Amino acid sequence: MLLADKHDLQEKLKLSLILIEEKELNFYTQNCYTVGTQAALLSGFAFSAIVSGSDDAAVELQTLWGCFTTMAMLFEILAVVKSMQLSIMGPGLALRGPEGSMTRAVLVMRSEYKNIHMLFYTGLFFFHLSACLFLWSTYDTIVAAINSVLIALALIWLYFDFGALEKRLRLPGRHVRRDAPVDGREISYDAATMHVLRPSAVD
Repeated sequence: MLLADKHDLQEKLKLSLILIEEKELNFYTQNCYTVGTQAALLSGFAFSAIVSGSDDAAVELQTLWGCFTTMAMLFEILAVVKSMQLSIMGPGLALRGPEGSMTRAVLVMRSEYKNIHMLFYTGLFFFHLSACLFLWSTYDTIVAAINSVLIALALIWLYFDFGALEKRLRLPGRHVRRDAPVDGREISYDAATMHVLRPSAVD
């Protein structure tokens, strides 16, 4: 009887950990949808700018503007593709993979989600540079200078606002919590994220 109760407790603990990881998987999947949609919008803007480029500017400005606009489009397309891959392959692995696939899917999506953010914000940075060079290649010097200052201020504000918001919403520091053994092994997980840790992560 005691052994059966112990086995039932272990199964309930496994189920509760899987449910927690499922919520985290859905969280990253929904975020991939959101970032991918916005990246697709920006890449469409960049492609439209390339198609309707001006031929009146100097060759140097045209070259720089074309490079920055193309880089903006490419980085946003990369963000779209990676978001699509994660939102399809991550839940697919968790649903149809062998035991432990849920944990693996969450770990991969967590790390790759940071790469998606990097791609998106890099494309956004080149998008602003492209807009600045378009002003210099199209408008008078005074108009281009004034609007370039506005774009630079917007970039600076975006950088500091992102840092401040990230600091306010940052997860607390890692605190390892250990629970009852499962299959003879002690369960350790991050108390901040409720994610099961590998033995190497807590040594």
